[in-house]
This record gives sequence, C-alpha cells and structure tokens, in this order.
Amino acid sequence: MSVVGTLAMVLLVAAAALAVARIARAESLGARGVALDTVTSVITCGILAWAAIAEDGDYLDLALVLSLLGFLASVTIARFIESGDET
Repeated sequence: MSVVGTLAMVLLVAAAALAVARIARAESLGARGVALDTVTSVITCGILAWAAIAEDGDYLDLALVLSLLGFLASVTIARFIESGDET
C-alpha cells in the first residue's frame, strides 16, 4: 500500500471515530441522523479508496449499495423528524 493510501485510510478512520463519538454525545435525533450519514459516507469513501488501492472494481457495487442505503436512512430520519414524533 502506498503512503497516500495509508494516509487516506488513517484519515478516514479518524473521521469515522469522530462521527461515532458525535452519535454518542448528540442530544437530538437530527444531530444523530447527520452523524450517521457522515459515518455512512466515510465508510463508502473507505470502500472506494480500498478499491483504488487494490485496483479492483468489484468493490464499486458494494459502495453503490451502501450509498443508496445511506440515502434511504437519511430520508427516513428526516421524514420521522418532520412528523413531530421525535423523543
């Protein structure tokens, strides 16, 4: 693995750790939803970086599916907050 690939993975792990800490400390559902979307995006970026490092395009399908699931989760959380059922 190249130096750039290693640096990218280290930064992505740090971003994911900070986002998970934000999920644990968030007081509102909206803040947790944004942090969860951030974690999903960071994981997707990690998969794409790994695909570039490994020069293997098989991981691209996994990244696409994870991106779609993250989008659906964000929309679901937004609709739940909009309905006013937030606790």
